[in-house]
Amino acid sequence: MSRSILLLVLGVVLLFAFLIGSYFAFIQIGGQEAKNWMDDLWSDTKNLLTHNGPLLFLSIAVLPGLILPVAPLLGLAGLWGGIHGPWVSCIYCCLALLGNLCWTYWLARGPARGLLIKILARSRFQLPENPPNNMLEWALILRLTPGVPFIFTNYTLGLLGMTFTQYLAISFPVLTFTACGYVLAFAGLFGGEWEYLWSGGCIIAITVIIGRFAIKKKRAHAN
Repeated sequence: MSRSILLLVLGVVLLFAFLIGSYFAFIQIGGQEAKNWMDDLWSDTKNLLTHNGPLLFLSIAVLPGLILPVAPLLGLAGLWGGIHGPWVSCIYCCLALLGNLCWTYWLARGPARGLLIKILARSRFQLPENPPNNMLEWALILRLTPGVPFIFTNYTLGLLGMTFTQYLAISFPVLTFTACGYVLAFAGLFGGEWEYLWSGGCIIAITVIIGRFAIKKKRAHAN
C-alpha cells in the first residue's frame, strides 16, 4: 500500500514541478512583458470572480480538478465574503468543494484508473485491486498533511479504490474545516473584521498541528 501511494505522490510531485517550472521558464523567456501579462491576467481574473459569486464558486468546484491551486480561489472567496458575509461564503465554498470531491473521485475511480492500469500492465508496478485495511488511516494522514494539494488526495484515493462513502466521510469534514479557516482569515483581513481573521487563523493552525501529530504518530508506529 505505502509503495503505491509513494509512486502516486512522486508522479504528482513531478507534475507540479513541471507546471511550476513552466511558469518560471515562461517568465524568464518573456521577461518583464510576460510578468506584466501574468499580473494583468490575475488582476482581471480576481475582479471577474469577486464580482460574480456563482462563477467564483463554480471555479472552486472545477478548477482545482485541473491541477490549479485552490488557495488563491479560497482567498478570493474570503474577499467576496468580506462584502457578502464570511459565513455565507463558507457555506458556498463547502458546497463547491463537495462537488469537486465527487467528480474528481469518480473520474479517478473510473476512466483514470482504467487508463493507468493499462499503462502499468507491462511494468512491475500495479495498482492494488482492493483498498487495503489501513486505507482510512492513509486517507486521514494525506488529508491532514500540510502542503499536500487536496486535489492530489482526491485522485489518489479514487485510484486506490477507496469506497465513496469512506472517501466523503474522511475528506469532506477535513476540507470544509480547512477551507472555512482560509475564507474566514481572508474575509477578516480584507474586511477589517479581526474576529474572523483570528478565528480563521486558529482553524488553520489547528489543522497544521493535527496533521503534524498524525505524521509523527504514523512514523513512530512504523518504527
